[in-house]
Amino acid sequence: MAPRAKKPTTQKDKPQVRGPFIAERTLTDIERDGSSVRIRIRKPRKDPATGDYSCSFSIEGLGAQRVHDAWGMDSMQALQNAFQAIRIELAPHAHRLRWAGGQDGWLGFPKVIPDIFGPSFTQRLEGLVERETHRFARRLESASRRTRRR
Repeated sequence: MAPRAKKPTTQKDKPQVRGPFIAERTLTDIERDGSSVRIRIRKPRKDPATGDYSCSFSIEGLGAQRVHDAWGMDSMQALQNAFQAIRIELAPHAHRLRWAGGQDGWLGFPKVIPDIFGPSFTQRLEGLVERETHRFARRLESASRRTRRR
């Protein structure tokens, strides 16, 4: 089984926003005259008290600015958990948000295949995703060939 963070991966009562920003994305809110929604992620930092890592992120432009901490056993897990928490936070608003270069309703924060049930289950899910991806790609290629023949 995959190791789990000792602390919750959701917002803390008083998240400490520290460290430089390492990534940012701006979305457009089409229901609010094209105003911007900005997502910013800070560099993960180690908690000296527990040895776990936190990765602060903020979402600005959806009402009050919200700052969250995503936690993990190491900096990579904290960063991965931050991306998933962002996806969950934005999901209720996806219908009205647009990302430059993205399709309607797709904000570029994909769902991650869960690994909490161990490697064999994760590999099974990965296989399903790969098969469906290849099947979809073959359909697109076939449709493209038919269109070119006309």
